[in-house]
Amino acid sequence: MQYNLNEICLLPSATPTTISSRSQVNTRDFLDRLPIFVAPMTSVINETNYKEFLKHDVIPVLPRGRHVSDAYPSFIFNSYSLNEIEEGLKNKTFSNKDQILIDVANGHMLKIYDLAKQLRKEWPMITIMVGNIAHPDMYRACVESGVNYVRVGIGGGSACTTSVQTGIHASHVWLIEGIKRIRKDYITYNPGVKLPAVIADGGINTIDKAIKCLALGYDYVMMGYCFAKCKEACGITSQIEYSPVVTRTYYGMASEQGQIDISGGVKKNPEGTSTTIIVDTTLEEFTNQFEAALRSAMSYVGAINLHEFKNNTQWDIMSYEEFKSYYK
Repeated sequence: MQYNLNEICLLPSATPTTISSRSQVNTRDFLDRLPIFVAPMTSVINETNYKEFLKHDVIPVLPRGRHVSDAYPSFIFNSYSLNEIEEGLKNKTFSNKDQILIDVANGHMLKIYDLAKQLRKEWPMITIMVGNIAHPDMYRACVESGVNYVRVGIGGGSACTTSVQTGIHASHVWLIEGIKRIRKDYITYNPGVKLPAVIADGGINTIDKAIKCLALGYDYVMMGYCFAKCKEACGITSQIEYSPVVTRTYYGMASEQGQIDISGGVKKNPEGTSTTIIVDTTLEEFTNQFEAALRSAMSYVGAINLHEFKNNTQWDIMSYEEFKSYYK
């Protein structure tokens, strides 16, 4: 069943927990970062502001054409098209220290995984992210190709119109439930295999949705909209004279403006839209709020770390009346 994140709620622990203070909870990944990737959107992040995100322990993913290679090579991802990956393989321009995203909207193409295998063979220690996939069984191709991260979700982004144009869609709840079954099979029958981390991508536009994704079993979330509301984000802003309100133009990378930003051209059938949002927070305020909310959720569940949170949390469906009570 394709349940929406709005339709589910997390359940607190059914037994007393040993957590007596939220300070006992560890909300960080193995590199002491928050479990958040910044979506590679030119209305959010570029080569001039990515360090602002690093300061607040979120993981930058730079859009295509906005590459950097300075003092932070192990903490940022650079995005590349399929053609750019082929050129990099041909000219041997990558290295074992690189963290790359093969940035393709349709992660169901065989070519992506063939290139990932070539990258892994040429540079065994390179870090590879792929996506987006929208069927749990595609996770098998990610495992077999040796990638490190996979973006999961198609059509759910607030600035994405793929679903309404094509009919293709998959909910984050349905996707991760299927992927968890596949992961369990791999652990049981192939205990030595390294499984790619799973990133919920698209429609994660509130903190509670991000927390729900982590509780459902995702390793990370990828966010664009929430960061676009931060003062440190890039993109076009405007302010009415004598008004304190600042707005930013926010758009998907499959939109006309997004295509112009990364390639100078426009798709024949853009699958993204543009909207105006209010800039009303800072990265520090948002990340502090996110981490505080995540700590609280984990303490209710009785999870001392993210591993326990994603493996031990139970959830249930809300009725429409309960939904109205939830979203006051």
